[in-house]
Amino acid sequence: MLSILFLAFTSFSQQIKLSQGLSITTYDYVNNQGQNITSLKSGSGIAFQISVHKPKLVDLAKYQVSQKPFAIYLSKNKLMAKALSYMNYDVGAQFSQLNAVGDINPTAFSYQTDFLGVFGKLGVRAPLPYQFAINLQGILSINKIVHGNQLLGNRYLDLTIDPQFSGVKIIAGYGFEIEKSFTDKLVGHFSYQKGQTMGVSPVNNSTLNFSPALFSVGLRINK
Repeated sequence: MLSILFLAFTSFSQQIKLSQGLSITTYDYVNNQGQNITSLKSGSGIAFQISVHKPKLVDLAKYQVSQKPFAIYLSKNKLMAKALSYMNYDVGAQFSQLNAVGDINPTAFSYQTDFLGVFGKLGVRAPLPYQFAINLQGILSINKIVHGNQLLGNRYLDLTIDPQFSGVKIIAGYGFEIEKSFTDKLVGHFSYQKGQTMGVSPVNNSTLNFSPALFSVGLRINK
């Protein structure tokens, strides 16, 4: 599926970003008595992202010769134009495993899940010496479970029909990327992002929130 998305994105975009990494997720479960269950421990899984990248919201060189109304407006508001030239965005798709483990004596259990989603990132990039840069980002994603099991003792339970997992998960957060330009067409990056589910509806008066942290490396390819 990711290969199909890659072909689709490369057909419509000048810059493509690919990332692969490790997702470490914490489950925040509050039972129907309002108690926070502390027996749940963080679990790890893999994560992939592919996105279209816009390196600048405003390209000053292009807008200086344009006669479009917005370009004229920016020519009269140079501070805003300069700020927008440092801003960038990504729009893409992701696969992530949001896993956890735990135990309630004497029973051990684990959650193994696969989610597909779409995301958007809005960033501010600042150049650093030696062809490095740092990109600070706000992130929003929409995710849906496609496969998942809970191992409870010696039984497996299907999480795709569990209402705590089956609904759409909106995750908001922040992150940063440390970038290194190798050529004018190839940029490598290390990234970190932290998120938290939003607007989770209670199920039988209990709530389950996900808080994933993603560490990844990747490439940005300029066609």
